[in-house]
Amino acid sequence: MRFRTVLAVTAATATLGTVSACGGKSTSATGQHTSATPSAVVVSPVAYLLKVEDATAKVHSSTMVRTVTVGTLRQLRIAGDDDWAHGMQANVTMSVKSSAPTPMKVRSDAMYLKVPAQKVAKLGGKHWIKEPLALLAAQGAAGKATTDQLKRANPAMAVRMLIASGDLRKVGQEAVRGAATTHYTGTLDTAKLIATRQGLTPDDVKFFKKQFAAQGVADAHIDLWVNSENLPVEAQEQMQTATAKVTRTTYFSNYGVAVDLSVPAASDTYTLHSVTGGNQTGTA
Repeated sequence: MRFRTVLAVTAATATLGTVSACGGKSTSATGQHTSATPSAVVVSPVAYLLKVEDATAKVHSSTMVRTVTVGTLRQLRIAGDDDWAHGMQANVTMSVKSSAPTPMKVRSDAMYLKVPAQKVAKLGGKHWIKEPLALLAAQGAAGKATTDQLKRANPAMAVRMLIASGDLRKVGQEAVRGAATTHYTGTLDTAKLIATRQGLTPDDVKFFKKQFAAQGVADAHIDLWVNSENLPVEAQEQMQTATAKVTRTTYFSNYGVAVDLSVPAASDTYTLHSVTGGNQTGTA
């Protein structure tokens, strides 16, 4: 049972920190938006960043629906509630293509995956499998990148990276799921991101430099739709990695939702202690 693979993939895609790709005309993956010619943002980019970060910090939680497409073969859908007051924590369901949704809990120290009914007996009757984030971080560069990303993730990250690109552009007013929004777009040059450091801390820059290099990403394209309260309503990210084009579209709603951050009972949890290749060891 490759639970650890599922956990790692979910954590990596449950955050907003990795952005994307390839440029071209800006359109939503849903095809619901039409884009005017982008114009330079009149307000100071730093001022805009501060407004969005301030607004998201005050609410620190939302309901989100995220679709991630990798090439033409894989599609991942994650939906649920996020809380980023102290790093990204979440209660979500995950499905790959047409598979049944699987409940998942992301906490500050571990991730929990609901065990499929047919697997419960093999895990001593436990209904949840737990992987400590320390164990994930020890699984090479990818695991460390995932845990670092969880610490940084929140809906303002896309805006911070747009600011860092120096290419934040205002497209215009558009409706997203019936809500009035302002559409912003930008192309992120990896070298420019690393050089300017606007909007990102030195630690952020170091992290993204390693991540982009590992994925083979040279540039990225981000689209963001923000409401009148300076809160993101939709974010679309695309990137061309060394192996495939990745498109991620996220819808945010219900800001300020109360997120239950309790964890499954220890008596109902199988805890992973080590992972070597495809083999896992743990305790029930």
